[in-house]
Amino acid sequence: MAKKEEKNIGTCAYCGQTRVIETLGDFTQKELDCMATERCICQGAQEEKRKKARKAKINEFIRKKFPHEKLAGEMLELIDAVEDDTFEEVTVKLYKDKIVKILKDSDNFLHIRIKRTEDDELKA
Repeated sequence: MAKKEEKNIGTCAYCGQTRVIETLGDFTQKELDCMATERCICQGAQEEKRKKARKAKINEFIRKKFPHEKLAGEMLELIDAVEDDTFEEVTVKLYKDKIVKILKDSDNFLHIRIKRTEDDELKA
């Protein structure tokens, strides 16, 4: 038997506007409020959407560049530290030939630069 669609009320966390949320199944009030916030068009909710999209983009980029899970996790922690102004910038030297620099510019954009310095030296 298919579940019946229910109408519930959720409240935006930023502006307090309530919305009708149609759901299948049971959801907590916190989950309904989260859904209402995601669908709201107020400035606070829109800013939250941009932050989540930015975070997802950064996460995808880092996991692509650093497939080793532990290293990717550590790089994401350093990025968070630069984003929340714990550090102004971070430079990490990896693998003898890779330098990662993380910084925020004056417009609050995050920059992640990965520079490769390959030495073609052979000592035999």
